Amino acid sequence: MAAKKVDWSILRGTVIVFTVCVLVSIGMLAASFYFKQNMQREYQSNHMLFRNASQQYLAVDEEERIIEEFYPEFVRLFRAGLLGQERRLSWLETLRRAGDAIKIPDLNYKLEAQRETTLEYELDIGGYIVRASAMDLHLGLIHEGDILRLLDVLDRDALGQYTVRECNFSIVDKEFDLDATRPNVQVDCKLDWLTLDLSGTAELSL
Repeated sequence: MAAKKVDWSILRGTVIVFTVCVLVSIGMLAASFYFKQNMQREYQSNHMLFRNASQQYLAVDEEERIIEEFYPEFVRLFRAGLLGQERRLSWLETLRRAGDAIKIPDLNYKLEAQRETTLEYELDIGGYIVRASAMDLHLGLIHEGDILRLLDVLDRDALGQYTVRECNFSIVDKEFDLDATRPNVQVDCKLDWLTLDLSGTAELSL
C-alpha cells in the first residue's frame, strides 16, 4: 500500500500554534528565572540592610546601657579629681588648712611638674593614660602621729588620688618638748598625686 502524503496545509496552523506556544513557554520560563534571580538579589540586599540596621540598633542600645551603668561613676571620679586636669590648688589649700588645724610647727612642700607614668600594679584603664605629680613633704611635727592625721585630711578633703612612696622619720631632740612651736620629729615624705587623662583629647569637663 503506498504511503499517503501528509497534507501539511491542514497541519500548518496547528504546528504554528504549537511552535508559538513553545516559544512563549520558553520566554515565560526565562522571564520567571530572571525575575527569581532579581528577587533573590533584592532579598539579599534588603536582608543585609536589615542586619546592618539591627546591628547598629543593638550597638546603640549597648552604648546606652553602658552609659547608664558607668556614667554616674565617671562623674563621681571626675568630681573627685581623679579624671581630667590635676587639682593642684585643692592639694595645696588642703595642706595649708590641715597644717593649721593640726598645728604643725613646720610644713614645707615642693610640687614637681606633672609627668606620664606607669602603675606598679596591673590595672585596666582603657584609653586613659596615668599622670603623676611628685610632691616632697618636709614636716616638723610635735608627735609622729600627726603625719597620720595630716594624711587623713588629705584623704578626706583634697581632690584627687595620691600614693605615699616613702616617709623617713628622724628625732629632732632626744628630750620630748610639748612646745607647739618646736618640732620633735622631722618627717620627709614623697607623694605621687595621680590623675587619669584621655590621650590626644581635649580637656575633660562636665
